[in-house]
Amino acid sequence: MDKQTKKKIKISETAARKYIENNRFTIQSLAKELDMESSEIFELFPNRKSILLYFYESRILIYKDQTKSIDGYSDFTLSEKLSNLFLSLLDEFLEFREFVLDTYQKFIVQSPFDTLFKKGFKKELNMIFASDNHISASASFFVNGFLYKTIYCHYHALILFWANDSSEKFEQSFALVDKWCSLIEEIFYNKILDKGFDFGKFLFYNSPFNQAFSNIKSDGGKS
Repeated sequence: MDKQTKKKIKISETAARKYIENNRFTIQSLAKELDMESSEIFELFPNRKSILLYFYESRILIYKDQTKSIDGYSDFTLSEKLSNLFLSLLDEFLEFREFVLDTYQKFIVQSPFDTLFKKGFKKELNMIFASDNHISASASFFVNGFLYKTIYCHYHALILFWANDSSEKFEQSFALVDKWCSLIEEIFYNKILDKGFDFGKFLFYNSPFNQAFSNIKSDGGKS
């Protein structure tokens, strides 16, 4: 991760903390807390809201940076890769829980535009599914933009569950992620439809009824 990205992350995280103290904080007060000039911040961000939105985008960047250092990540199963994505983001949100609970709905869920967080999230999903060679041929038909949109919406539901999770260290939220990801893997790794299709082809080409029908056609229906 380059220096400028790290600098932007530090600014956005400081802004997230200041937002909880006072959601009308100024760029000047933010610069003072960071021991920077306001002009330095404006060189990186056009306004205050862009700084707060970058907090969410930067969670994706942090996740990607952390994933690079995981040994054997390419050998992870679909469930393990999805869990890593969901739990890494949730873990990054944890330190800024109050900010996330106050802003996730209005900045991310209710945004009329495709936020960079949304684009980054879907891009990671695409990479996870596209690189998995264990997904059944029949299930691969459903690997598309609609799937990514559905999973993205389910992640919103996870954040809502996490917001109301009173279990110790949010164990219920982590358990939900585990069960959810295992279910997705079960669906996309299941070969039963592939086997059913192969069986259907076998019957079509080898069934005695099919052979009898072919004989009737070749005979022209004559006795």
